[in-house]
Amino acid sequence: SVSERTKEIGILRALGASRGSIRNLFFSEAFFIGLFSSILAIALAELLQVVANHIAQAGISYSIMQITPGNITFGFVVAIVISLLAALAPAGKAARLDPIESLSYE
Repeated sequence: SVSERTKEIGILRALGASRGSIRNLFFSEAFFIGLFSSILAIALAELLQVVANHIAQAGISYSIMQITPGNITFGFVVAIVISLLAALAPAGKAARLDPIESLSYE
């Protein structure tokens, strides 16, 4: 991600963006990726729960899968934390880029 956007990061730094704002840019992107991926994962899990329970109830009289609010909260938190942890190294690398070298990067 950093290597693809080196020139853009250089332009932002040349225009006066601080290292902290570049870092925050990467963390914001990671947060939203984690948020949207957790929403998608929870929706798919809910769909699979309905399908699995429907199939299972043909032979037994109770649900075999249950998604609780605790499971949903745990899923949200884990997805966002993993996304933010994965952004640590790229955000640090992006913040340390020299603006002049970044602008000449091909």
